Amino acid sequence: MAYDDPSGRFQSFFQEALERAIPLSVHWDLTWRCDHKCVHCYLVDRHQDELTLAEGVGILDQLAAAGVMSILFSGGDPFLRPDAVDFMEAARARDFDVKINSHGNFIDDALADRLAAMQVHRVALSVYSDEAADHEAVTLIPGSHQKTLDAARRLVARGVKVAFKTPVMLHNRGSWHRVGAVAEAIGATWEIDGHIVPDDESDFGLCQIGVHPTERILALLHAARDRVAEAAPLDQLPDTPSDRRTCSAGTVSGYISPDGRLYACINWREPIGDLRTTPFETLWHHNPEADRLRAIRRATYLQDCDGCTFHTKCNYCPGLSHAETGDAGRRSPYVCERTHVTMSAMEHLHRLREAGQPVPAPGTPEAAALFDAPPTFADRQWAARRAGMARPADRLAPGLVTITEPTRR
Repeated sequence: MAYDDPSGRFQSFFQEALERAIPLSVHWDLTWRCDHKCVHCYLVDRHQDELTLAEGVGILDQLAAAGVMSILFSGGDPFLRPDAVDFMEAARARDFDVKINSHGNFIDDALADRLAAMQVHRVALSVYSDEAADHEAVTLIPGSHQKTLDAARRLVARGVKVAFKTPVMLHNRGSWHRVGAVAEAIGATWEIDGHIVPDDESDFGLCQIGVHPTERILALLHAARDRVAEAAPLDQLPDTPSDRRTCSAGTVSGYISPDGRLYACINWREPIGDLRTTPFETLWHHNPEADRLRAIRRATYLQDCDGCTFHTKCNYCPGLSHAETGDAGRRSPYVCERTHVTMSAMEHLHRLREAGQPVPAPGTPEAAALFDAPPTFADRQWAARRAGMARPADRLAPGLVTITEPTRR
């Protein structure tokens, strides 16, 4: 989380909230229904016994009493529910900070007026390309590209913050990088995601529509393109102690499904309980199931990851570990690869800084030259990990950015 916090007070507060499991934010899918057919969508079962508005308002009151400050309403597309805006207005009436994820195709002038009037914090719209053909190769809905851009313009004209979100995959590999210029022209911000997640039945085959690791690295470089001047070598990146939690899931943040089930996060498909039958306070603070999920720390993964250079930098995900291995506390090969790709991107970012070069565009000679250079330390570590040859001796020492090739003991 980027935050201007010179005093350290926010980080101190956040760590305290993490340790005490004080819920600060909730991701709430109002529906899993969607009229788009996006090729990378992780939702399989879209038919839920959805909460009524009255049930939802009751849950909003419980969340407010528990100290939740921010709610992200998403889906599916939330606006397939005729009462979606009623949910959002009820949340704003209780002083929640409201964010929305949508494809935007239902945001006409009247809906844009209501969202502006309630002062939502931000609306994130999925935009896959600057070209309609590439965007609609993902959504499989003709005309969806123009409708999304029109929604963005309507919202920006009314003073609503808009973010474009662009996952990178085979279907938009040639044009994703140009979405930034479209966002800038409209007045939106731009977020890039180089990783595809498995579906909610734990099928990692869906991840295969993602691009080659080198292209994912390039996507991550573009996401950090404004921070090239700050890029540091790997040994100067901060370490996270092993006794810390892996993430905010189930501690300061939670997830509510359309039918009212409470989860630690959207990726962690082990339900904490049912809000239709049990109050939020009971499920969150007086529940052995929640305590079991929170018992996982970064040190939990040392049974598999001891000796890995990036244990103190890994973006461990208990949810993906559970999906891939059946155990939230075991190493996920997918998360492991994702971490090494991210660390390789950090090394390439530092190389660009040292050479005084900008982040290159995909398909350019500069991009090809970037990956024709000697492999990064992270690339070599990932090769060693896949070969089963990672050793404690391969830990990153101060000042070390390369290692000799590991050999079997």
